[in-house]
Amino acid sequence: GGGGGSGGGGGVEGRQGGEGMGWGVENDEEKIYGGKRAGAHSTAQEDICALLVACAKKYPLTVRLKGGDPFVFGRGGEELAALSAAGIPCEVVPGVTSAVAAAERFGIPVTHRGAATSFTVLTAHTREGVPDFTACAGHGTLVFLMAKGAAEAIERDLLRGGMSADTPCAVISAAGMPGEKLVRCPLSALSGCAAQLPAPMTIVVGMVCAEGLLGAYIPPPRVVVTGTQGHVSRLAGLLAGKGLDPVPCITRRVLPLPAAGLWGEIGRAAWLVFTSPNGVEAFFAKMAEDGRDVRTLADKKFAAIGPATAKALRERGIRADLVPAEYTACALAKGLIRAGAERDETVLLRARAGSAALAASGVQIDLYDALPDERGLERAAAATDGAAAVTFSSAGGAREYLAKYPLPACPVVCIGEETAAPVRAAGGAPIIAKSACAEALAQAVTEAICSERED
Repeated sequence: GGGGGSGGGGGVEGRQGGEGMGWGVENDEEKIYGGKRAGAHSTAQEDICALLVACAKKYPLTVRLKGGDPFVFGRGGEELAALSAAGIPCEVVPGVTSAVAAAERFGIPVTHRGAATSFTVLTAHTREGVPDFTACAGHGTLVFLMAKGAAEAIERDLLRGGMSADTPCAVISAAGMPGEKLVRCPLSALSGCAAQLPAPMTIVVGMVCAEGLLGAYIPPPRVVVTGTQGHVSRLAGLLAGKGLDPVPCITRRVLPLPAAGLWGEIGRAAWLVFTSPNGVEAFFAKMAEDGRDVRTLADKKFAAIGPATAKALRERGIRADLVPAEYTACALAKGLIRAGAERDETVLLRARAGSAALAASGVQIDLYDALPDERGLERAAAATDGAAAVTFSSAGGAREYLAKYPLPACPVVCIGEETAAPVRAAGGAPIIAKSACAEALAQAVTEAICSERED
């Protein structure tokens, strides 16, 4: 975390032998927060460098992920030097510096014909303190990174250097993050505007910030996507493909459970029932952990609640015998009855707090728990300001959000009737996808946004 601000992330990788680690499974990764804010550094830079060296020697692959580009005021050079001194091979992955990306998020070009033929990137803080910016006045577009604490000095020095008090400025807060904001103002009002917004902050000064320079810039509609990591990834990709701007918010974390009595129940079972890709992943991870062979499942039949779960089974070489036409727990329960599945010979492999509609269909094994992620919920709540829509993919996820935060002012789109119930209870009028899958949810979001625009 941390580094040169917002924008496409880059970083420094330290590699030290060993076999590759598994990706996509949170339990196979150690995540260490090293972010920085003005006056609130989580870890000193010297300690971060030492930690990188230690991790690179301990793990097969260590990634130092930064916002923006690692070498643009991101201390990436210091970290690379520390790794090189320790004899650790490194790869630098370039990022998109926030000096360009933060302005571009709001349709502001740092260079533009007739407005600016050059731009200068400046750090608002050095080891010695806030620099004197007087000599920078009049040198094309000026981009100040980490600028909140220096806004007053920037305004004072540039005016003293001869820049007009009417010079257009853009104050950008938390670019690319939930709650991102842009305020345009003349140079004479810069410090006052900056005081109203939180860090991280980028300040752009120059004619490129003039209102209407590129006409009426209309950013893509922002959609807040909530749920587990797997669901959020799928839905965010679908929304991006429709030209929308998804804000992924992992509001629920999947925690594997011991699954007591699993193999005894499996031995007696004729049907194995899965209600999410998370359940499929947890089951096969448990099978690998316990040294079980997939051939022991040869006499079983498999049921999946919907196409995403069926796809997760197919990826493990198993074709589901039952996928209901309607992707709900009720439809799955009815399908099992029609298929002649006996309760005592049916095992429900799902989350601890699974839908009650399926409870009578078989013996439940708690494979995992879906727990609220407080940081993800906070991120989602911040992102709803100005959002075009918010999505919920489970009743539990909707309840957890609404227990802490008010009903979003924008349209709320739910994956099914059960998920919509907590939203209605909070006084909302949710839009419900035509079927309980990510594809239908993405389509419902698109239609809701189009409807809002027409109104």
